[in-house]
Amino acid sequence: MARLFTYGDIKTVPKQNVWLAGVFSTAHGVNLNKTGYKAPTLAVEYGEIVELTQNGLGANAGYNIDRVASDSTSFGVILRTTDGQINLEEDWIEAPRSRTAVSIYPLADVNNFMVAVPVESGQTPTVGGAVYVSVDNDSEGAVRTSAGTSEGIALTGWTFATTKYRPTKGAGECVVIQRTLG
Repeated sequence: MARLFTYGDIKTVPKQNVWLAGVFSTAHGVNLNKTGYKAPTLAVEYGEIVELTQNGLGANAGYNIDRVASDSTSFGVILRTTDGQINLEEDWIEAPRSRTAVSIYPLADVNNFMVAVPVESGQTPTVGGAVYVSVDNDSEGAVRTSAGTSEGIALTGWTFATTKYRPTKGAGECVVIQRTLG
């Protein structure tokens, strides 16, 4: 799978309101993250939206995660944490280690934090616009601005809170999504 977010050097002059993929931009209230379990061969990235399924251990035991597919109905964002990292890197830590559980932010009714996610290449989100998860080959898990059987699935109740931006000098673009309240 192609990378959803390409890192670059940190910008010389940091800007406010710019977050790396998988980071909360607001966090008011209780953090309702869950544990995500994945196959060791599934390479995921921070900020990627994944499919969530119950793992048979009960509602509070976390989720099994997989790539988003055209029939997916339950979603979560892989949060940027240091899960499983055993040393300091010389550069960005771009993804969780392959054989560890990850922190998942379920995109469910009770979660209202704003979170940064990667944008599919060529997409131009507008503030307040509807959010769709890409199921397009090599872009699964990024957000996009349109639906379609082979393109994207609507994230019901979620809108774009920002326009796209580049948090590093690399080509990777992010956008912040938020739950629509009301």
